[in-house]
Amino acid sequence: MKTKIKNIQDNLKNNPQFQEQLQKMKPKKTIWGFLGIVLFFFLPEFLNYFYHNEINAWIVEYAKTAPNQSLGNSLIWLSKKSFDGELSYLNITLGFVFLYWLFKD
Repeated sequence: MKTKIKNIQDNLKNNPQFQEQLQKMKPKKTIWGFLGIVLFFFLPEFLNYFYHNEINAWIVEYAKTAPNQSLGNSLIWLSKKSFDGELSYLNITLGFVFLYWLFKD
């Protein structure tokens, strides 16, 4: 199994079409590339960690205006699951990987 994965990895490293597509996906070294990574990966985690109580309180107030009670309850349940104040280490790790990829020569 290890040799099969190693062969696939070597084939991808030597495949010019794959390398070309990979370079097209790479974020550009501009302020927009940097801000895109920061706004997409780090800012939501920051807001969730520091403001989860305020976000949940606002959603509870907003859910009172829902067309029916079950929809409002579903919205409250979903917000409490989504904004729980815990960090997503997957998002943070992906953000750092993309920042490294952005600044790597």
